[in-house]
Amino acid sequence: MTVSARNLPVSALKIAFSGLLIAGAAAPGARGATCTAGTPKVTMEKWTAAKTKSNGAEITIYSAPTDHGAQLQITSGVDKSLWIASVTASALVKLSTKGAATLYYTPTANAAPEAVAANGKSMFFTEWATSCAGSLNKSGKKITEFSTGLAENKSTNMATGPGKTTWFVTDYDGIGSISSKNKVKIYGFSDDGNQPTAITAGPGGNMWFIDNVGPNVGFITPKGAVTEYNAGLGNLYSFGIATGSDGRIWFADNGNNSIGAITADGKTVSDYTQGFTGDPISIVAGPDGNLYFGETTPVIGRITPAGVVTEYPFPASEGTFSILSLTVGPDKNIWFANNPHSQVGMLKLPIK
Repeated sequence: MTVSARNLPVSALKIAFSGLLIAGAAAPGARGATCTAGTPKVTMEKWTAAKTKSNGAEITIYSAPTDHGAQLQITSGVDKSLWIASVTASALVKLSTKGAATLYYTPTANAAPEAVAANGKSMFFTEWATSCAGSLNKSGKKITEFSTGLAENKSTNMATGPGKTTWFVTDYDGIGSISSKNKVKIYGFSDDGNQPTAITAGPGGNMWFIDNVGPNVGFITPKGAVTEYNAGLGNLYSFGIATGSDGRIWFADNGNNSIGAITADGKTVSDYTQGFTGDPISIVAGPDGNLYFGETTPVIGRITPAGVVTEYPFPASEGTFSILSLTVGPDKNIWFANNPHSQVGMLKLPIK
């Protein structure tokens, strides 16, 4: 396949840091959410598997016996399991690689967890509809909710960072970090209207993120200093960013039906435009040196560091299968979540 890569000049560099809010302090406009702790309600399910072949790849789709509705982020975590933020069910779902599911419901009803990440022996999450974040210990017997100091988190993505921290983006112009002891710091941007939607660990201990306004790609240091680069791609819209094996930061570009990559020094952005039948919206670095992406249609794909794209379409029993999140599973395969429905998929590696 011929690779088409536009190398774009990076325009204005913006450094923005407006200080921080520490959870528990009075954040402007924060409403009084009650963050609680206790033993979560738990239910167990067996998700059924359906296998299919696509373009030389094997894909397995796991479906819950009851559709719990919208879910967002999927990640690998404790107990060598997949973890899913189930928005509509207001629960964290632990899913084994064989399809055994355990649902841990949040103490606050309808809290709508959307982001989840591992930190040591616990799983951390943020709640979209409240000002609370939370942690679930390894035994699954205790969920602790704690305030972020925000009116509402409006968080869509979370990632494990250096120094026993988890980092999350918030739709209300900020990026937050949570220590292993549930201490939260929120770093605000110096200007208004930012919309960070995805975050990942990158070179030098920094966390890289997508800012859909700009459109910008940037990083935040462990101390909270923010640097943003205008990607020069026009209408960037993405829920996916990942550090590639080549050291570049890769991001899905749903607004332009492409995938971009920026060098860690911010000097060069490459835009790969060929080989996509749908709209890439999420991306993850695979264990084989390639990157894997999800589309807004039932298609998962692979892009090599050289920009060669291969797509793997699959049947969607629910009619829709929008892949807003992917992860490398404990089995070293690529796992991905169906955003509207209680389904996850697994792309088996290596691909023949």
